[in-house]
Amino acid sequence: MPTQQYKLKDGTRVSGVTTIIGNLGWSSRALMHWAWNEGKEGRDYKATSKEACDAGTIAHAMIEADLKEIKYTPPEINKEILEKAETAYLAWLEWKTLVNFELLGSEMPLVSEVYGFGGTIDAAIIQNKTAILDLKTSGATYPDHLVQIAAYGKLYEECYNKPVEAYYLLRLGKEDGSFHYSYWPELNDAWTVFLNCLTLHKLQKTLKKKV
Repeated sequence: MPTQQYKLKDGTRVSGVTTIIGNLGWSSRALMHWAWNEGKEGRDYKATSKEACDAGTIAHAMIEADLKEIKYTPPEINKEILEKAETAYLAWLEWKTLVNFELLGSEMPLVSEVYGFGGTIDAAIIQNKTAILDLKTSGATYPDHLVQIAAYGKLYEECYNKPVEAYYLLRLGKEDGSFHYSYWPELNDAWTVFLNCLTLHKLQKTLKKKV
């Protein structure tokens, strides 16, 4: 899947939320522990990671098609990977029925002219309150997930001039079809963290030009 490019109105390219957060090593210890555990179990963590990524990517594509009410035809891939993606998708359908939300938009690439960064929101919804919904097929929830959706919330507020009143993080199980979702009425601390990440990211780019 090609990387989304973000540009300001004057054509200046800016970094995306996940790049800004990821370059600073968020969740690296959790990933290192996961890779160690995969090796302990006799599995190649690179192959496992690629499989999980493929299943997660396809599950996201299935959900996006469902949100847009269009048909999705999965690519020719390993049957087990496809089954994991379908399991996560079924978990999505269960959650969607339970929550019964109204969709405002999905896969929304947005750019902040004020702060100079971009990001693609999984979904903006209404369930009594305007909310940002972020989807994950990871095995756990990490602090950087909160930082990510807090940044998405600010993007939405700036671009649509509407306050975000709630944040949802929905984890979809690829193995058992379970779902786990978290809700926050505000993520001000996480937004402060992102602003600091953004500052460090920009300084890091400046220093790279000097070496």
